[in-house]
Amino acid sequence: MNLPSVMGHECSGEIVAVGEDVKNLSVGDYVAVETHIPCGECYQCENGEQHICQNLKMFGIHTNGCFAEYAAVPAIVVRKISKNIQPEVGAMLEPLGVGFRAGMDMQVSGKRVAMIGCGPIGLLAIASIKALGAADIYAVDIIDERLELAKELGASQCFNSKEIDVVDEIMKITDGVGVDAFIDASGNVHAINQGFKFLRKGGQVGLVGLPSKPISLDLGSDVVFKEAKITGYHGRKMFETWTKMLNMLSNKSLYVDPVVTHVMPLEKYHEAVELLKQGKGSKIILIP
Repeated sequence: MNLPSVMGHECSGEIVAVGEDVKNLSVGDYVAVETHIPCGECYQCENGEQHICQNLKMFGIHTNGCFAEYAAVPAIVVRKISKNIQPEVGAMLEPLGVGFRAGMDMQVSGKRVAMIGCGPIGLLAIASIKALGAADIYAVDIIDERLELAKELGASQCFNSKEIDVVDEIMKITDGVGVDAFIDASGNVHAINQGFKFLRKGGQVGLVGLPSKPISLDLGSDVVFKEAKITGYHGRKMFETWTKMLNMLSNKSLYVDPVVTHVMPLEKYHEAVELLKQGKGSKIILIP
């Protein structure tokens, strides 16, 4: 990031002007932004993997972002959305797409799935895998307020890992089998290791969180002998993920409203940051 820079990574809004070469967007369109800006020329871009472009730039990180009255965004990452999707929800489509894609890819329908980490991305993942037909969802976090939101979004059972032995509890309720899959959005090394302990043989792992330090796994017992399938998810497929989640939001089969706990003017960003530091609330929407 080059400083000074305008922050702001996730947004929705209305187009007020377009460049002369833009053909598929018009003034007045209601849109959201895919924050992965691909180069369009590398191996990944030429083979359907624009979201992990070799020369990837991030909106609001490598470019000026959306914490401003107006924001300039490359047309390639602008996505028109239905006007029946509220602006607060439209602003969450980028993080929503991470867990939604994981749920689609892991084919969670009818499965028992554990969600480790119930911050905004984890909560949006719970809403997604509920809508995609997961049979049971076990939410794991260390903040009770987040676990209450997880329950509201469809979690079958919630576990505060500071208070109970999560591995023991999940193995008990699955009759010693373990879960079919777990998704980690915590980035916590200990929690990820626990996930492998309550994963069943032949189970799936979706990694979304970013650990701050290297992780050591018991590859023999927890991966090889279990034939565990591990996939990392860095964003959304462009634009397959968007199409499917927008379809489900539009027909109300995907419900994410409770994730937005506060809507505040941008000038109160200090208050928003303090709330997050205190573990209060979930997704805080700032209005420029």
